Amino acid sequence: MRDFDSAVQDADEAIRRNNEYLCGYFRKAVALRELGRLDEAIHLIKGAPQKIREDEVIKGLLKELEDEYALDNILPEDHPEMLRYNKFIKWFLDGGARFNKVKLRFYSADHRGIHAKQKLKRKEVLIFIPKELIITLEIAKEAPVGDKIKRAKLALLSPKHCFLSTYLLQEMRNPDSKWKPFLDMLPKSTNNFPIFFTEEEMEWLKGSPFQEQVKGKVKDIARDYAAIVNAVSEFARHSLKEFSHARMLISSRIFGITVNRSFTDALVPLADMFNFQRHQQTSWSYKEESRGFVVNANEPVSRGDELYESYGNKCNSRFFLNYGFVLEDNTHNEVPITISLDQKDPLYASKLKMLDYDDSKAIRIAEDFSHKNLVDFFSFLRLVKFRGDLMILYNFVFQQGASKRSNEHDFYETYHGTRFPPLSVKNEVRVLKGAISLAKNLLDKYATSYEEDRRILEENKELTFNQRNCVVMRAGEKKILLKLIDLAKLGLELIKLPFKKAKEVYEMREDKNMYRIYVVEMLFPFMHSLRTVSYTHLTLPTNREV
Repeated sequence: MRDFDSAVQDADEAIRRNNEYLCGYFRKAVALRELGRLDEAIHLIKGAPQKIREDEVIKGLLKELEDEYALDNILPEDHPEMLRYNKFIKWFLDGGARFNKVKLRFYSADHRGIHAKQKLKRKEVLIFIPKELIITLEIAKEAPVGDKIKRAKLALLSPKHCFLSTYLLQEMRNPDSKWKPFLDMLPKSTNNFPIFFTEEEMEWLKGSPFQEQVKGKVKDIARDYAAIVNAVSEFARHSLKEFSHARMLISSRIFGITVNRSFTDALVPLADMFNFQRHQQTSWSYKEESRGFVVNANEPVSRGDELYESYGNKCNSRFFLNYGFVLEDNTHNEVPITISLDQKDPLYASKLKMLDYDDSKAIRIAEDFSHKNLVDFFSFLRLVKFRGDLMILYNFVFQQGASKRSNEHDFYETYHGTRFPPLSVKNEVRVLKGAISLAKNLLDKYATSYEEDRRILEENKELTFNQRNCVVMRAGEKKILLKLIDLAKLGLELIKLPFKKAKEVYEMREDKNMYRIYVVEMLFPFMHSLRTVSYTHLTLPTNREV
């Protein structure tokens, strides 16, 4: 049990008895530091007798205290952000919250993080926020605008975000809002979110399919805003820009929690101020027994270290769009690739019917080539590139579906979800060449190469935060496309070799595990079948002519 208040009292008594008792000063200063009272600890040492001040251990402790105090006080006490923060903390504590083991540290006026005040143990409670300080979706729905939206039964694209955004804007306009100390701590600018980028900033994303996601997000928000204003005329006092700002605040700060056995979404003061880290250092949940939101440490943490939250494994497109930042070297990146039917294909009409009359499909290829989307990509490309007797596809679909139905109508009904393995040597060659062509066409749309992007990130120290994020974003997409080209070239090399030789060539590659799903689980079983069994119902001519 760490009772630092008692430690302070014991040290005071020791110093009272002996004004030059070094251990008394040391222990009191350390206890004050653990209680977050750095200024008192510094004052104690500076006011100690000269003999104490000149001790090397005390000198070292004083330097540590002064360094930490400087880090905790980047902003002066009279800075507007500090004044807002102090009001927030008073409101927070008066409302029953507890966070005596952590502290908020400002790195600048618009950048802050949560740090450990003391050494923390695994599972230790860091923050407790009572239900009364949490803005839930239900509160937003019961507000005047939310109630009218609810009664209008609007078909909103993002209903929960809209309810919370409208409530946020209403309360921000209300000088007497009970939430004012919390709302005043929310970021005033969301210009790091791509939906607010200038034309010049969007140029840094030239060629990236992410541009279309940004445009789609802008349109979706505008559509929801128009629907709300049409149903609730008084909401027009808030501009589309204000609504968009609120939407980004919500999307980057919302928590999904279960209260009274019902799932809801909420804004949770202070818990929304943790910065992001991939590693899940903390965890959070709503606790019914204490009627509040609790943040716990998942591992031991040293005093002074920053504490982080993980938002999960996501592609940079999701981080950028919804949180306003990207991760460098994000192994969960994806790039969408659109595959379209060839209208000159003699089987175009039949394939179109199989696809419910949608002649294209966008598949997100993940950097991790073990992801199922890679299987879907090659499967769909095999259908697109297939030439020959439709009965081959017809038989394979029913075999995969274990269906006894045999008429044409049932074929089209059964197709959905079928994954095609390699269907023939010729078709697989067309598929691999098609993959290369699709990737190269996307790469040609960018203004820079992957190598140039890496040099920009390493050498250009003048990049703004948004510019750097754009370069990281597009470089991540290019990396996946280049990997896809490399995989397809490897496939073309292997499929032309005898099976045994192909296995030897593959085993010699240092990066073989990266391509295992395609090579070992798709290509090699097909190549092995060519020399052992006649699969005339699954393949076009089973000779090795390519």
